[in-house]
Amino acid sequence: MLEIKPGTVIALSPGIVLHSLPDQKWYHAFSVENGDQYNLNRTSFWILEKISNGIEWEKLIASFTDYFEVPFEEGQADVSKLVKELYDQNILRRQEDGKSKI
Repeated sequence: MLEIKPGTVIALSPGIVLHSLPDQKWYHAFSVENGDQYNLNRTSFWILEKISNGIEWEKLIASFTDYFEVPFEEGQADVSKLVKELYDQNILRRQEDGKSKI
């Protein structure tokens, strides 16, 4: 289970590569380690791009609510649900203190 608390930094799991063709509404994440391919929607892809180099939870929520123009509580709930699903699929990971290198 992914525990998210203030200061938590979220990043892509090692070996995950993102690719998109927005004009064709084609968004994917690929694992170069095991060959798994994940079909994504635009919102999921946007979140993965934001966390690709690691981002603090609070900054991710603020960016999401600003970009998609949704209320804070709604944005936080939506991102939390999606991030937990992506974590369960091993697409992203949590960095303990936000200071460790990827």
